[in-house]
Amino acid sequence: MVTGMAAGVLAAGAAGVVIAHAASPHAAKAPGGLALTQTTISRQAVAGSTNFVKVTNNSDKALAVTVKPRPWIQSSSARVVPNRRATLSQVGVNANSFTLAPGSSKDVLVTLKSVPTGGYLYGALEIIGMPSTKGKGLITAYRLIGVLRYNAARASYGLKAGATKIVKNGKSKMLALRVKNAGNTITPITGEVRMKGPLGTRQGSVRSTKVLPGKTVALSVMSANGLPAGRYTATISLKQGTYTTKLTKKITVRR
Repeated sequence: MVTGMAAGVLAAGAAGVVIAHAASPHAAKAPGGLALTQTTISRQAVAGSTNFVKVTNNSDKALAVTVKPRPWIQSSSARVVPNRRATLSQVGVNANSFTLAPGSSKDVLVTLKSVPTGGYLYGALEIIGMPSTKGKGLITAYRLIGVLRYNAARASYGLKAGATKIVKNGKSKMLALRVKNAGNTITPITGEVRMKGPLGTRQGSVRSTKVLPGKTVALSVMSANGLPAGRYTATISLKQGTYTTKLTKKITVRR
């Protein structure tokens, strides 16, 4: 999701490097290691606008730190991760590599150098801290993901709905609707659904989901667990900001 911090642990390389990630959107801090203040930069997209973020080394070793603005990749499940193969040319930092002694901090200036033609920019600020002196055994490095949210001067909303299908995930089943964000914001998509079938009507709420502008996701609209085989009619109401739309879909559930 566009609003939080990356989570997880990766192991790589013959030297036994472990990268510890910040796991909370509310505390940008890799335990015992690297910390980041102002985890989200959110403001109107104006060329030349600046913000400071502070990077602090809470470990007992000096860290070689790199800072890179990255675009997001969003999957059909709506999960977002930074694209580590690309950088955001419209965003600059005044220090993209430096060394932090244990207990020290550095303020990094983040500048929106230019505004894309769409009038908005959503991305990530990837910060990695590697021990500057490596010993034997397991080496711990740190990775933090901040959020860059440069909003359009005027929000526009729009959703384009596609096909529905039953999606299986292990033993669980969900009714999913392909939805494209045709607007210029990441305002969450919400909604309601009514599923009418041979045994009556089932109702539910669409889980709030943020979708990057121009991206299409398989929006989970209702649990399909326990649905008997047969033909159903789903009436789906979606909302994003001031925009609402209502659609009807015919669905066949097979054994």
